[in-house]
Amino acid sequence: MNISFTVHCDNYNPIPYKRTTQKQKFVCKEYQKYMKWKSLVIVSFVKAFKNTPFKILEKDKKYYVDIIAYYKDKRHGDTDNVAKGINDAIFSKPLSDKYIAGTYDFFYDKENPRVEITIRN
Repeated sequence: MNISFTVHCDNYNPIPYKRTTQKQKFVCKEYQKYMKWKSLVIVSFVKAFKNTPFKILEKDKKYYVDIIAYYKDKRHGDTDNVAKGINDAIFSKPLSDKYIAGTYDFFYDKENPRVEITIRN
C-alpha cells in the first residue's frame, strides 16, 4: 500500500499538536484551532480516498507516514509536532498511532502552504 494526499492550509501555516487538559478543551482558542486542523486533515483524507482512515487502514498494523510541510512563513510550530497532530488525526480510534514510523521535512511556499502526506506499509 502506498497512498498520498495533500492538506491545503488556505494561507495559514500547518497547525502543530496541542496538549491540553479537559478544562482547556472548552476555553483554549489554540486547542480549538488544533481541533479544526485535525478535522481538515480527515476531510482531506476522505476527499482523496472516498472513505475514512479506519475503513482503509488496518488496526494494529505498522505504517510509515512521510510528511512534508510547506509553511507560508517562518512563524510556525515545530514540524515534528505538526506530524504528531496529523498522525493523531489519521490514526484515531479504532486505529492507533503507536504503530507509526516515518519521516518529516519542511519547506517554505508562501503562495501555497500545505502538507503532503504519504502512508505506506
